[in-house]
Amino acid sequence: MSDPFEGRPFPREVLIGAALLIGFVIAAAALVRFTGFGGTEMPLTPVVESRQLVFVKNGDGTTTVRVPGENGVVAILESGVDGFVLGVMRGMVRERNSYNADVDAPYLLSLREDGRLLFEDPLTGRRIDVRAFGPTNAGSFAQLLRAEIRPDS
Repeated sequence: MSDPFEGRPFPREVLIGAALLIGFVIAAAALVRFTGFGGTEMPLTPVVESRQLVFVKNGDGTTTVRVPGENGVVAILESGVDGFVLGVMRGMVRERNSYNADVDAPYLLSLREDGRLLFEDPLTGRRIDVRAFGPTNAGSFAQLLRAEIRPDS
């Protein structure tokens, strides 16, 4: 069986049109990204509940979560159990290091009126909606928001 397109070049006009379309899409995306023109951003709704949190690494592989200015512990996170929260923290610490910011400064965890659960770094401006990672992972952060402060042991 012979190829019906054998000896016929691909139409040049189609290739030029495809290249122009790809170039336009890249230019439009860059315009929105760098200028904000044409982009949309959902405004933040008011805070319903919030808590500042400080994460302190311990020598035994655990991380203690505290509220600044309060005596006691909110939680003790273990690497095998609380991997999602610790993974988010590692990313935040890495970003703080790139900004030469204080890695021991508090973070902000807030529940918004629209149900968003945001984990924010006031020093770098980074904001993560932890609901995007599913209800189980969001629940890990929600526990930190509502946990009672217990005495140091």
